[in-house]
Amino acid sequence: MIDGIVGLQVQTALLILMRISAFFIISPGFSMKGLPNTVKVGLSVGLTIAAYPVTAELTTVISIQVFLVLVMKEVLLGLAIGFITKLIFSAIEMAGNFIDFQVGFQMGAVFDPALGVNSSYYGKIYYWLSICIFFITDLHHLVLKTVIKTFQSIPIESTNLGNFGVEGMVKLYLIIFESAINLAAPLMIVALFTEVILGLISRTVPQINVLILGMPLKIITSFIFILLLLPSISSNIQEILPMMIKYINEFIQSLPTV
Repeated sequence: MIDGIVGLQVQTALLILMRISAFFIISPGFSMKGLPNTVKVGLSVGLTIAAYPVTAELTTVISIQVFLVLVMKEVLLGLAIGFITKLIFSAIEMAGNFIDFQVGFQMGAVFDPALGVNSSYYGKIYYWLSICIFFITDLHHLVLKTVIKTFQSIPIESTNLGNFGVEGMVKLYLIIFESAINLAAPLMIVALFTEVILGLISRTVPQINVLILGMPLKIITSFIFILLLLPSISSNIQEILPMMIKYINEFIQSLPTV
């Protein structure tokens, strides 16, 4: 009897750990490569302990085959939730990449070991600014609470995740792209006006080499305006980041509960 109860508790805890660990693997802010693995394991175990009291235990001790199926389901679900948070951060980084392309920094993109991808200058600025706002505004606690609540909406014993349609993902990608454009629009307009001014100068004073003058002028102008617009950019990022909680909840509500 005692062995059966212990087995139920162990299997329940392991399934909870699988969903949370998969979320931590892909979610920005929790999956940074500079963060030691011991810290990541500690966070996963700590959140598992917090989620255990609100999670319905397995009714009976299940076989190894069924347990492996449930493990795969929990991993996929955790990755899906983490992917939604990653998309929101990608929208902000994408805005910086748009600015880099307009200013001319895109050809100077270098490999960022912290992100694991080629990242340009404004892309990294926007990304790390979003990470700072994510933790300063205590949004990471709200995200973790949302992840814990998913165990009440989608029990660990459930094996039915329904049919994953493309309509929701296409809609989310469109919203991500729109958010990136809106966030990058001010500095892209500044870079565009700078090019227009350079074109007028080349027409008015043909002796000036616009090709040599254009690059440093756009860099200096974009740098000045990003400092002037930093409060507005931070406010816009602060409005975009909570979207991850909204779409995690919508994703969970779209799944069957049994």
